[in-house]
Order: sequence, then C-alpha cells, then structure tokens
Amino acid sequence: MPGFYAHHRFGKEVLICLREDLREVAEKYRVQFDIGLQGPDLFFFYKPYRKNRVVTYGHQLHKRSVLPFFEHGLSVVERRGVDSREYAYLLGFICHFMLDSQCHSYVNSMVLETGVEHLEIEEEFEKFLLREDGKKPAAFSAAELVPRDGETAASIAPFYDGISEKIVADSLADLQKVKRLLTAPGILKQGIINGAMKISGHYGQLKGLMNQRKDNPACEETNRQLRELFEEAVPLTAAMIESYDASLRTGERLAKRFDRNFE
Repeated sequence: MPGFYAHHRFGKEVLICLREDLREVAEKYRVQFDIGLQGPDLFFFYKPYRKNRVVTYGHQLHKRSVLPFFEHGLSVVERRGVDSREYAYLLGFICHFMLDSQCHSYVNSMVLETGVEHLEIEEEFEKFLLREDGKKPAAFSAAELVPRDGETAASIAPFYDGISEKIVADSLADLQKVKRLLTAPGILKQGIINGAMKISGHYGQLKGLMNQRKDNPACEETNRQLRELFEEAVPLTAAMIESYDASLRTGERLAKRFDRNFE
C-alpha cells in the first residue's frame, strides 16, 4: 500500500522538490526511476500461479528492515556512478519505501476499524488519484508503465541477492501481463473477472486488484486521510533522498529513518 498509480504519481511530485542534480539523474534515466517507484513489488508477480522463492523473497523484503538493502545500494552506486540507471532506480526505490512506510500503519488500522480489505483501500485510493488527474479508473492501464527492456532489468538485478537479470525480466513481464489482464474498461470483462474471483471464494480479498466500477463509500474517509499522508510524505522523501546522497558522497552512516520496514 499504496498501489501502482499512487507510487507513480508520488514520484512525480517528489521530483519537483528534489535538488537539481538529483532531479537531472532521475529525469535522464526516467524509465529506471519510474520502475524504482514500485520498489520490490514486481517480485510479487513472478510466476504468480504458483508459490515460489521469488514471490516469497518479495514479501520478506517488505517485512524486514530495509537498511541492509540501502547499505548494499551504496556499494552498487559507488561501482556504477551517480550518473547511472542504477542510481535513478534507487532514487525511485527510496520514494516507494517512504510512501509505503508513511501509509501502512494507517491502512492497517483502518482495515481493523472498517472491515475493508487492504487491497480494496488501496484500489479506492488509486481511483481517487486517477480521477484527480482526469483519468477514467476502469480504463487506466498500469501495464503501459511497466518497462521490458534489457537495460532496465540489468540496472535492477544488482540490488537484490540471488536475483538474476532474467528473473527481473520475467518479473516485469509477468507484472505487465497481470496488470493488462486486470484492466477492464468494459462491463463485460469486469463482470467475468469478478465472477471468477467469486467462484474462487476469495472475492473480498481479491476485488481490490482491479479498479472496480462501483466505489465503496466506506473508503471516502480513508481516501481523504491517505491524500494528507501522501502530501506530507513528499518533502520528507525529497529530504531523505538528499540525506542518502550525502551519505553516498561522504561515507557517513545512513539516517535512522532508513532502518525500518515498509510496513
């Protein structure tokens, strides 16, 4: 939490606040920065039809402190340089981490208070932001934002232990397929997918994977609160990126804020 579009939109707002030299790196390698905004979530989609170590690895990354990842990231960028796709990816990743860790505790509390599933709260906020930007939620295709080029896979793999370029490429391919499958601008396709979810017996848990045509009024307040948390996180994230860059250049220890998980 938040979802794909929320992270994408968040990255755009953080870029505006970033120091010029860092913004130039992100804009020069925008493809890598943009997929970095999705953090390690791409691994959730690797061969999603069966349990496997890559999906498990993605979930483990979310639950443990991200500090070792960011410390390893320093060595990756030291090798590749600040003017690199790798650094742009890492800058996007910091955005993902900051927004997730800013919002997760609130979302978890609202799941308990309202009974609405985590994914549905996420989906309702996605629709809220898409409408703010003049887009039709049911027709929005996140698949178009997923890169499939070899350079991107090569820039992501060095950050993850035991993850090859091929696994990254396959994860991106599967992410794109799933996002395309779950884009349902028409009533018929959405009805078929919802029907399949109901047959599976997990409709309540899964419905939030797709932007539903019908809004859940129970999420009006969560949308408002998440929008506030979103805005509060923008300048904080820009400051944390600059803090990370300072550690990279001076060798100083990373800020304590990096020593926590996504949740």
